[in-house]
Amino acid sequence: MPWIKPAKQSELKEMAIYEELEKPVPVFNRLIAKSPEIFSTFMPLAKAIKNGVLNDFETEAVVVYVSKLNGCHYCFEGHSKLLKQISKNDNIVEELTSYRTSDAIPEHVKDILNYAEKLVSSPSELQKEDLDKLREHGYSEQNIVEINQLIAYTSYTNQTSIGLGL
Repeated sequence: MPWIKPAKQSELKEMAIYEELEKPVPVFNRLIAKSPEIFSTFMPLAKAIKNGVLNDFETEAVVVYVSKLNGCHYCFEGHSKLLKQISKNDNIVEELTSYRTSDAIPEHVKDILNYAEKLVSSPSELQKEDLDKLREHGYSEQNIVEINQLIAYTSYTNQTSIGLGL
């Protein structure tokens, strides 16, 4: 249970953005909705990030891995279930833990996860060469920005979840 009371589903109906929301609105979103101005700007950002260059498997692999690095059990557990469904592989989360040597993780995803790991755990070690590896897989500058934003957004949502008691 979160440490603050989430907005009620009925309170959300009064917001201009209500029609665009997934129903029922998840508890994470209901927590952010306690600040309507932030919520109304957060939801379009969330949608844009989820519609980035990566497919569902790649996106969820990044979210699960970054959530693990950040110690966000709430996000890690929820997204791990989704990743297992998408991949149809019950061992995929364990494969992420050893992604460098895993045969289940494609090479381009390994380079994305390496970039994510450095950005989250040791950002001062991140170098241009890490982005060059992404370029070698055909990612454009726009694509790299979208990957970067997925990682940063996931860290943001992890900190929001941890900080509000999820």
